[in-house]
Amino acid sequence: MGKNKIIISAIIILLFNCVIRAEKKIRPYKEHLVYFKNTPNELNVYKLYGRQDGKTVFILGGIQGDEPGGFLSADLYPDLVLEKGNLIIIPRANFHSIILNKRGVNGDMNRKFQNNKPKDVDDQIVNLIKQFMSESDLFLNLHDGWGFYRDEYIDEMRNPYRFGQSVIADADFYVKENGDTISLKKMADTVIEKVNKKIINPEHHFHFMNTRTNEPNTPFADQRKSATFFALTNYNIPAFGIETSKNLKDLELKIRYHNYVINEFLNLMGVEPEHPAILYEPPRLIYAMIVVNDRFPNMVIDGSVLNLYKGDNIKVTHIESNYKRGLTCDILNVGSEQDYMKDFEITQTTKIIFRKDNFNIGEVGINVNEMRTDYVVFLTEVNGKKQLFFQNDTLKIHRGDKLRIINVLIDGMESTSLTVNLKGFVPNVKYNTGEDRGYLIDTGNLYWKKYSLYGMGKVYPIVVTRGAKEVAKAFLRLQ
Repeated sequence: MGKNKIIISAIIILLFNCVIRAEKKIRPYKEHLVYFKNTPNELNVYKLYGRQDGKTVFILGGIQGDEPGGFLSADLYPDLVLEKGNLIIIPRANFHSIILNKRGVNGDMNRKFQNNKPKDVDDQIVNLIKQFMSESDLFLNLHDGWGFYRDEYIDEMRNPYRFGQSVIADADFYVKENGDTISLKKMADTVIEKVNKKIINPEHHFHFMNTRTNEPNTPFADQRKSATFFALTNYNIPAFGIETSKNLKDLELKIRYHNYVINEFLNLMGVEPEHPAILYEPPRLIYAMIVVNDRFPNMVIDGSVLNLYKGDNIKVTHIESNYKRGLTCDILNVGSEQDYMKDFEITQTTKIIFRKDNFNIGEVGINVNEMRTDYVVFLTEVNGKKQLFFQNDTLKIHRGDKLRIINVLIDGMESTSLTVNLKGFVPNVKYNTGEDRGYLIDTGNLYWKKYSLYGMGKVYPIVVTRGAKEVAKAFLRLQ
């Protein structure tokens, strides 16, 4: 008995090890995590693992929604393949504020890292960011700031209180709990020296900015609530803010400058990527797919108009753009700023705004018509002979007659958008959609009295619907 237990234990251990090996992914590989999906606060997290393990760099963009240089530069990195090291990328930490082109919707998210108990969705996102900091060896927070940082005052736009074109740290150096020192200024100076060699205009050169966050007389005490300060003091990892200037008129230039700095930090940490092309193409809508009443897909392009009837339901099921990330659709006066993959009843004329981040890339009009059923014709066959009748009419036939509902015609309405259902008839098919046109119906088998008027088994309604809305009705009387 004891020998059998040993053998069984050995088999279990062997099987467990096989499962572990099967689950272990082969480098390089990527993970894509999504939180708050299909909401204005959707958070996409990309984890990239290189062929060889190494340091992990965490790149955070879009914590403030009116700084496109940061989130668009971060957005160039999720498609990389890494030779060595790892990346964690959150291009759009505060997607709702990006859509609205505001610094923050619920206040400044970059001042919520001292909060302990989540009060709103921003705090939940901040807690997720903290979690990814704990997995990292370096944290980079991407921003756009006003003016141009200089150590000494030159003028209103170039002085120690401006943030643009700077690499920011909370101290020159930081002593960790184990006694080791993080040389923040030395790391930043190494990066800045290499970056500035690539920047032709000296006015655009980067400078190191020490906010002296923990010193009692710092003018930047508010930074104690920031992401970089939290990463440095709680996880003892080097953390930097990278700021390009909001006064640079060329968005492509902001993106390029950010990527220069990011790439040099990756090099400093030994993370070896295939660098993304620093090219910026204006975003555009190629087409979108909109499903009406759960049945009819419509392909629409920028400037087109979708004609509906009052009460129709729509769902945007696909957005095709020259970009894959940061896409939203907003049905005005319906839903929220993110209406993608959601069902909505449309009751008034409106339009759909398609956006990449806060850039409008296309508009589709929705024209709502009042549903009119002044002219309704029911086309049928009874024992092979065609008969027609109108809205609210009653077709009188004998029980046992063979009936075929050919079509229902409603003026101004596509027949394919309708469902015609003879109550009490169930076709011999696996999946009954409620559509009864085309079937040869033996009226001698209509015995479902509960569907007949007054439960008498003599008069059965023929009901026409468009989506969930009834648009016409007639009756079948069995004599």
